[in-house]
Amino acid sequence: MCTIPKLEYFGDTYRPSDDTWLLLGVFENSSASGDLCMDLGCGSGVLGIYSLLNKKCKRVIFVDVQEDAVKTTSFNIVLNGVEVFSIILQSDACYVSPFRERSVDIVLANPPYLPLQEDNSRDITIEGGIEGYEKILCFINMAASVLKPNGLFYLVYSSLSKPEIIQLHLEKLGFKIISSRSRNFFFESLTAIEGVLNREN
Repeated sequence: MCTIPKLEYFGDTYRPSDDTWLLLGVFENSSASGDLCMDLGCGSGVLGIYSLLNKKCKRVIFVDVQEDAVKTTSFNIVLNGVEVFSIILQSDACYVSPFRERSVDIVLANPPYLPLQEDNSRDITIEGGIEGYEKILCFINMAASVLKPNGLFYLVYSSLSKPEIIQLHLEKLGFKIISSRSRNFFFESLTAIEGVLNREN
């Protein structure tokens, strides 16, 4: 029986939704485990905390650009008793990585993936750029940088975020998709993937 994290939220932190549970389903059904994992774009911290509570990861680095998300994750790791296994950093995946290359076993990522709204209102928790895929490509770049050879990458994205561009970028950086799961909704379909980084040491 899997343990679901207890969660509280501050400010505009992204709340777990259908995309979160779809990605967790793919992760839960895998045999993946690692010494050091990264919850990239951590929001509430749900993915990384889940991996700690269920012994899939021994330590987790939580990363988010949003101040509310960092505050929320900081609270939730204590709420779930996993703070001694956690590091939290406020950082943007689209800028120079502060992390050591080839040091992480697993990256979990639920990036903002929707196109910019027509009224130009901004919500960085859900909007991934003008076309929707721009932030996702940054997350893929970060994962490719920090993952060890044969490291695992769990990613979720929308049919609205030009999946063909996302898949080509994954292939270009050496990721091979080994499992995926999709779910259809009224205006979009969501896809969660498990990819392995195929490269030499």
